[in-house]
Amino acid sequence: MNARDERGTMMRKHARAVACLILAALGASCTVYKIKEMDAKTLAAKGRKAAILSVKTTTESINFLDNDPAKLKGDGVVGNVHGELDIDPYDIAELIPAGKRAKVVLKEGTRVEVISSQRAVDGLKCQVVWPTWIPLNEVVQAKVRTVNTAASVLSTLGGVVLFVGALALDAALYGDDEEVDPDETFSGSLIAPVMDSLLGTGAGNPKLPRSLDALSSLKGETNTAEETEFWIMEWTPVSAEPGEDGKFRVRLENGSGVPRGVDEAKLVVVDHPSGLVVAPDIRGGMGAFSNPVTPSAATDGDGRDITRLVRDKDGDFWRSPGGDSAADPKTRPRDEITLEFSRPKGARRAKLVVNATNSAWPAEFAREVQALPGVETKDQKIPPIYQEGEYTKLRVKILTAFGWQTGQVIFAGGPLPAEDMIYNIDLDDVGAGKIWLKLEPPAGYWLIDRLALDFSEDAPIEGVELDAEAVDSPDSVEVLCALAVEDGSTLFLEESGTQSLLTFTAPPLKEGMERTLFLRTVSCYEMPPRAGAPSPALRH
Repeated sequence: MNARDERGTMMRKHARAVACLILAALGASCTVYKIKEMDAKTLAAKGRKAAILSVKTTTESINFLDNDPAKLKGDGVVGNVHGELDIDPYDIAELIPAGKRAKVVLKEGTRVEVISSQRAVDGLKCQVVWPTWIPLNEVVQAKVRTVNTAASVLSTLGGVVLFVGALALDAALYGDDEEVDPDETFSGSLIAPVMDSLLGTGAGNPKLPRSLDALSSLKGETNTAEETEFWIMEWTPVSAEPGEDGKFRVRLENGSGVPRGVDEAKLVVVDHPSGLVVAPDIRGGMGAFSNPVTPSAATDGDGRDITRLVRDKDGDFWRSPGGDSAADPKTRPRDEITLEFSRPKGARRAKLVVNATNSAWPAEFAREVQALPGVETKDQKIPPIYQEGEYTKLRVKILTAFGWQTGQVIFAGGPLPAEDMIYNIDLDDVGAGKIWLKLEPPAGYWLIDRLALDFSEDAPIEGVELDAEAVDSPDSVEVLCALAVEDGSTLFLEESGTQSLLTFTAPPLKEGMERTLFLRTVSCYEMPPRAGAPSPALRH
């Protein structure tokens, strides 16, 4: 066969490949759809297998992509809302790899799956998916896509006739050449526009970059066991009663058992309506709750009822049975707490009120765990008991329409006094009626006094930050300057029991309000050295 014949044969093969692929696409596109609008009652009766393209409630309209429609599941509509989100890396509470995506939990409670991310001047620009659940009783109207069966049959028959005719025509024109493999002889870049135009998958869908480099670069490697300092922002409640001269005198002390350096200390004064409880939140600001709902049931990993222990803020703590600060390899390394809460109708967000502490500093606990004896052979290396992140935070899992998901994380604060902290949780993809939470703390590491949910609306909370005007120290000027700004100039409280007395002048209480005060400090605690190592000194 000469070159011209070979070229002709290849052209015929390519032509047949194009014809086959286009006609196959026609066959695939023979399904005919109908778009209908349904109310909630009709959707429940006839929409079980329908693809839901949009939902309208009394408060919002939610659209879903044609190639990622929502569906009816149980008593609600379940789907993914696609969009863009600007993320400040500081706001990320948890980052969990999930195949080609990443699950991100933000400190303010939002949970998304990141499809792609790009660095921007002020953070990250991300293409994200919001998992969503919409109660059926809140649906006013839904736009659904269903199959037009009769039209699809006729269209398919027409496609088959056209396809068979094309094959017959090809055989008549070109004879019996060998079988053509379209994957080997045809470039996908050529057929793609044809397929896109036939199947409707081209310009109508967003072309998303697949790189998660910008996001995954934030997940730096850490080694908690090697840390020599533990930095934390503390909010210590202060009595709201001033002295006879109208001034507030607050003790700044060290009861930790390790050297403490204080980089900043301010009195935060909050005047608020009666009935609100003010507490710090995960973002370093303040929030409020008014009617915390206690769990209707709480059990540990052995099925024991621990509701009494985690229901009230009473100083009676739950801790893994028999757990020490280091997990015993002969026992279960993690415990489990499962909590059940009643969910008010229409509640889309909740504030998790946590009162908890740790039995050891994160670095101490990590060292003790690493020092445990393990079984290791030449062929098998035993993986660590805990992931690195478990030394510094505790995942709060929530049961959603998509299964158990990480809804928030509680950050470890070391063996410091337990105080209330507010963590926001998104309930957009959580079914109606009940809320189920699950915690899996390392054995003996977490001590929990109270876990509660508050569903009240966020109240505007404004605090006044005050600098100390006096301190009982011979170096008062230097000490006051050191405590005024977080700049590395530190007041050292070297030994346990060391204290200083700070004096503040607060503005008058606002009429009709109640007052809550905190001593907010930025502190650095010196970690105990490893066995046999010299004690490191704080240097700033």
